[in-house]
This record gives sequence, C-alpha cells and structure tokens, in this order.
Amino acid sequence: MEQLIRLAIRGISLSQIQSGIYVLLLEEESGKIKLPIVIESLQAQSIASAIGKRDISKSFTHDLFLTFAKVFHIRLKSVVIYKLVNGIFFSYILFERENKEYKIDSKTSDGVALAVRFQSPIYTTKEIFDKAGIYFENGFPENDNFEGELEKKTSSSFSDQEKSKKELEKMTERDLNALLNHAVVNECYELAAKIKKELDNRRE
Repeated sequence: MEQLIRLAIRGISLSQIQSGIYVLLLEEESGKIKLPIVIESLQAQSIASAIGKRDISKSFTHDLFLTFAKVFHIRLKSVVIYKLVNGIFFSYILFERENKEYKIDSKTSDGVALAVRFQSPIYTTKEIFDKAGIYFENGFPENDNFEGELEKKTSSSFSDQEKSKKELEKMTERDLNALLNHAVVNECYELAAKIKKELDNRRE
C-alpha cells in the first residue's frame, strides 16, 4: 500500500471570483507543502464551525452524523484524499464498528468536516502532492494570501493569449495543477484549457 502523508488544516479563504466558493488549504507536517482544495460555502462553514472559528450555535448535518456515530459506536478512523482527476479531488472515509472496517466514498470537503469533528487524521498520497502540492521553502507566512495569488493569475496575468502561454511555461507542474483546480471550479474554462495543454505538452 502506498505510503500516506498526514495533513493538517492550514486555513480557509473566500474566492473573489465566484460567490460562495472557498479554498481549503491543507498542509503536510513540516508545513512546507500546501494542498489547496476548492470547496462550497456550506462545507466551508461547517469546517470553520468545527475548528472553532464560527458561531457554534449553528448545527450542520456533519454534527448530526457525529451524534449518530456515537450512539451506534461507529469510529471514524481516517479520511484519505486518494485521487485527483481534472482538478477534482476524490476521497474516502474509513470507519470502524464492532472491529470491522468500512470504506465509503465521500466529497473531500465532507470528509474533512467529519474528520475535524471526530478528531481523526486526514491523509493524502505522495502522487497527489506531486501533482497539486505547492512548495514553500520558508513555510507559509501568516500574512501571505494564497487565494489572492491565484486570483491574480486567473485575472490579470492571463488576459493576453501570448503572455499567458509564456507565463504558464515558467510555472512548475505543481503550481499548474493547483491553478487548474482553481480554474475549473471557478468556470475559467479558457484558462483551464491552456493549463491542460501545457501539462500535456510536458508529459509527451
């Protein structure tokens, strides 16, 4: 079985391009590689609530599931982000009940929302980190706005076709995959097509 990398939640930021869309930023233990995942508003609120950054009086479906699991002695062992296809992350949840394990496919955002409530670990694979992780040599400063950097790339930096091609050629494969994920979810399909073409060219 492939070795898994444990992740921690680094933060959640609001997209400035599309209303109701957020970026969940996960990081590996050393804090140098970040994994940005675009999620919807409801899941973002649920995750924020569970980590104590929102009004705890509001209840979410994930809270109901936690109560249900406790009553029926179900333990959430881990959440694993195991696949990345066209900018979309795929995950599964590993449960245990009466010494038997069960694996259930899940939206990544729902899996993270549950993992926080159960205080369970979140993992991903090295392959996904190689594709979509973004490396920061000196860590991730508190004042840096990762989402803002993506916004700049999707708006001003790629307004001109020739300029966009040159800019894409300069980017690392990790950054290209992260930007592809952002572009697809925010419906920047022209940019997504350019990024995909650049990635395909590098793999030929």
